[in-house]
Amino acid sequence: MKPIATQTAFAQKRSEPDGFALDWLASYGCFDQVSITGKSLKYLRAGLPILRVRLPAAEYAMLRTQLESNTDGTAAPLRRFQNPERNDMDALPAANAIRVELRNHTIQFNLPRSEADSVFHMLVESEEHEEERPRFTFERLRYSIQDRMWVGSDADLADYNEGILRTVATYTDWNIPELLRAMAMSARTDFIFESGILEQLREEWNRIRQSQPNPRVSKRVLNRSFRKILTGARPSRAFLAMSDIGMLDWYMPELQAGRGLSQNKYHQHDIFLHSIYTCDAVPVPDLILRLSALFHDLGKVDTRRVRSDGEASFHNHELVSARHTDRILRRFGFDPALIKRVRFLVRNHMFHYTDEWTDKAVRRFMRKVDADDLDDLISLRMADRKGSGKRQALPRAIKELKRHIAELRAREAELKITDLNIDGHALKELGLRPGPGMGDMLRTLLGEVRAGSLSNTENELRNRAGALINDLNDAGD
Repeated sequence: MKPIATQTAFAQKRSEPDGFALDWLASYGCFDQVSITGKSLKYLRAGLPILRVRLPAAEYAMLRTQLESNTDGTAAPLRRFQNPERNDMDALPAANAIRVELRNHTIQFNLPRSEADSVFHMLVESEEHEEERPRFTFERLRYSIQDRMWVGSDADLADYNEGILRTVATYTDWNIPELLRAMAMSARTDFIFESGILEQLREEWNRIRQSQPNPRVSKRVLNRSFRKILTGARPSRAFLAMSDIGMLDWYMPELQAGRGLSQNKYHQHDIFLHSIYTCDAVPVPDLILRLSALFHDLGKVDTRRVRSDGEASFHNHELVSARHTDRILRRFGFDPALIKRVRFLVRNHMFHYTDEWTDKAVRRFMRKVDADDLDDLISLRMADRKGSGKRQALPRAIKELKRHIAELRAREAELKITDLNIDGHALKELGLRPGPGMGDMLRTLLGEVRAGSLSNTENELRNRAGALINDLNDAGD
């Protein structure tokens, strides 16, 4: 096995295991013989702290015994860690722990750390009982814990350095789930298909369509493939490949329909490219936001009108986009709560703030859009601008809206007279005559509480008010 001498910036992108994980693997028990496989790259390049490792048969059996017996005090059985391919992957737990999944068992090691928390997951397999053989050349690589680099054959390393997806053997008779897994792999790794492989995939898809003009797969297959794509390093890779081989028109015709449809001077890309690049621009693999980003402009296909100057307009496209969102996510078998959330973000992504918005108008907007909604809508707008190919910065109007909302919240968060633990009745009991003087007294007390020189407790407020009333009476005498 030959180590990589130098790695390109492309290959280094999110490709290195966490240093803490490597140190632990290098020092802990039977893991001195662990082999980190190239299958880890589909997780690492998407920013997920997950390692696929392989153990010699004897060490694998030892770990399995430890998992099943739990007699040495170092491990505690937990609920099974669900396969990340079947989850949203928008968040992972934070704790001083390492979780290891071995078939139906999970083990957790609690480790003290002096600095930041670190969690990584290991999916373990045996060298003698490997369940899934490598399909792509990068999966045959191994990460050397000692040398801290990926190692493998010259050919496999070349594909890795260039970000190329190449199959390890000539496959025939691909079925639809296998084609979808290949597309998802491109998104998860941010690698592109070698030209010959892409042509083969095109031929396989054409063969399938000839035998099945309207192919059908289960919602489970659709849902799982879509989640993998959307939470990968670069979702656009999969959509571009599917469009190139003619598969996207079957998989998601609403997205394919935007290819070649120009927009206006504010967009460098057509509707299709803008949609997939906006999805890429969501900075973390957040399923909700990436779905919203992908779908936010689908309605532009239906509402597109070209003016006499050649510029296109898309009146009320967000309403049509929301309807497309609902239909697609139901077709793909998503949960109603998720559908509702994504539809809300798509429907409201076109809000426009102007200097003419009064405090009352901003409060109405805040009742409709809570703090979490606003943060997500702003993230969606930022991704939208990046996906345009021309604009990057947050619009000035949105900055002003954030400032206006923060100002209102700060103003409303301030202590008010009605929040004081004293009122006019108490002041009357202390000897203050009813009239304008009561309001002045309460404002004085409020100012001292806000300044921090007086506590908002009934006892202290009464004592201070009594002293001020006595001063007033003395001055009157």
